[in-house]
Amino acid sequence: MRTTYATLIDMQGSESVEAYLTKLGLTPEATKTYTELAKLGPSTALQLSKTTGTARTQTYRCLETLQTMGLASAEKLSYGRLYRSLPLENIEALLADRDAQTQALRADLRTMSDVMQQLAGSAGPKATAQHYYGLAGLKQVNWNLTKAEGEYRVFEAAHLSQHLDRAFAKRYRERCIERELTSYDLTNADAVSASELEPFEPSRTFLRHINPEVLTINFEVYIYNDVVTLLDYSAEQQLALEIRHPTLHAMMHQLFDAMWASSKPLTIER
Repeated sequence: MRTTYATLIDMQGSESVEAYLTKLGLTPEATKTYTELAKLGPSTALQLSKTTGTARTQTYRCLETLQTMGLASAEKLSYGRLYRSLPLENIEALLADRDAQTQALRADLRTMSDVMQQLAGSAGPKATAQHYYGLAGLKQVNWNLTKAEGEYRVFEAAHLSQHLDRAFAKRYRERCIERELTSYDLTNADAVSASELEPFEPSRTFLRHINPEVLTINFEVYIYNDVVTLLDYSAEQQLALEIRHPTLHAMMHQLFDAMWASSKPLTIER
């Protein structure tokens, strides 16, 4: 059967909506049920089951989930129930609720962290090393950097948006602005564009060029608080080692500042 342009658009539209709903935690079967219900119009569970190729009992569970999320309604008739799809905008209430839950968790995070430190007491380690793996791990250690107290230092191999997706890089930088953090980046690059850093606060963003003959930076290092983080963004590795050690931090801080003093300031070009 030949695939028409209209059919192709329909397929792509369904796939994009299903991918979006999957991010909300819906199963592939539930997302398929929703898009098919929207296309079929008012339907019975049996009709949906045949169309989606999903078992009828599972189709009922999918419909219950969609009703809970406000994405489907059910009308009781003499011969059974007739289901209708509801506008996707109905999930705004769900998103608002999740936002509230996230804010509550974030507000309690510091308290819970303090409680854990108290539970550990004197038995807690004075120095620790934590490994992180994959893109999720690299994002986590970058987010940990936003907890810096006032400032942080970076031996930078490349800008964050070159390592990780731009959406995360943007949120990370917004968080640094919110916390009024000052950054000092030492790099082998001899020019930098504002578009590579946005959003950023010019008065708290400083970069300097160090000659690669003096130091070739191909492995990133973050220095903040009592932490030194080593990051490998290469596709073959994608790992990070976060070391919390006051003495090591003091030495790396001193080493960075010595190299910073002999490096060339970079102007952020607009």
